[in-house]
Amino acid sequence: MRKPAGSAGLAGLEALLEVIDHLFERFHSHKETQNALRKKDRRIKEIQQLVDEEHKNFVMAQDTADRLQEKLNIQKRQLAEAESVTMANLQRVRRYQHELEDAEGRADQAESSLHLIRAKHRSSVVTGKAGASKVYVMEDDF
Repeated sequence: MRKPAGSAGLAGLEALLEVIDHLFERFHSHKETQNALRKKDRRIKEIQQLVDEEHKNFVMAQDTADRLQEKLNIQKRQLAEAESVTMANLQRVRRYQHELEDAEGRADQAESSLHLIRAKHRSSVVTGKAGASKVYVMEDDF
């Protein structure tokens, strides 16, 4: 039993139409996928630019931090040197002050001794004849 020729041709056309519909759906699906892919690629490029910018900012901040750390180290070293010089100067001032106090003590002692010697000499100075130009100093044993 044969089908009429028109019916077989119609079934073939319907099958062909189904294949075309399927291909059309796949084409639209592929086009949507391509559009989504382009959007994702643009987003990836934007994010990559942001990452690059952030990396550049990080490198600049790191360089700034390194320079500041170096300045801080220099200032710490200078402070330590200044403290060392200050301590040396303070020790020198203390030593000079101590030497001054010792010298003042010795000067006071010498002045006291001088007063004592002068007092002793006043009591033991004897002059010769009146009008004589010679003065005799007699030492007392104490």
